[in-house]
Amino acid sequence: MKNILLFFVFMAFMEGVFGDSMSVTEGNDVPLKTGLSEIKTDDFIDWRFQGTLIARVINASRAPLDDALDGKFKGRLTLNIQTGDLTISNINTSDSGEYKVSNSVDSFSKTFNVSVSVVPKPDPNPDPKPDPKPDPKPDPKPDPKPDPESVPGSGLSPGGIAGIVIAVIAAVGAAVGGVVYGYWKKGQML
Repeated sequence: MKNILLFFVFMAFMEGVFGDSMSVTEGNDVPLKTGLSEIKTDDFIDWRFQGTLIARVINASRAPLDDALDGKFKGRLTLNIQTGDLTISNINTSDSGEYKVSNSVDSFSKTFNVSVSVVPKPDPNPDPKPDPKPDPKPDPKPDPKPDPESVPGSGLSPGGIAGIVIAVIAAVGAAVGGVVYGYWKKGQML
């Protein structure tokens, strides 16, 4: 039972270290949720991008800092004054990075690692000409299938990689915790 408790404590610690990872498409609105149901009246919530303060909720009033980072987020940040949630409108690739929210009352902190990708737009003027005739002599040896690891874009998303890293670290932490607990328990029985 104590091993299970140790594992959950370790996982909670790891989530605070690595945070949530999300992959989003350029041009969308992206909500970053604090998970808080309400903000206490004497509390304030700070949002930071790459360590720079970009928004604050204080005394039930919102304050997106439009001049932060030379106006990078000007007019694109919306704060929920009840929960402290932040929505980034019309997100673009330069908005990729670490977003961190924290408050002053109970030292709450949460990190979001946001990766923004571009989806190519279809060509508005496709070429109406038919394709040229195929080569009448096919290649006697077809090319072997390409190795999926060598094909661009076939790898895992940053969120997938972060998930794998967190799972491996959690497994190692649980194993180490189990061994330490086992030695501790053995020492108690002597």
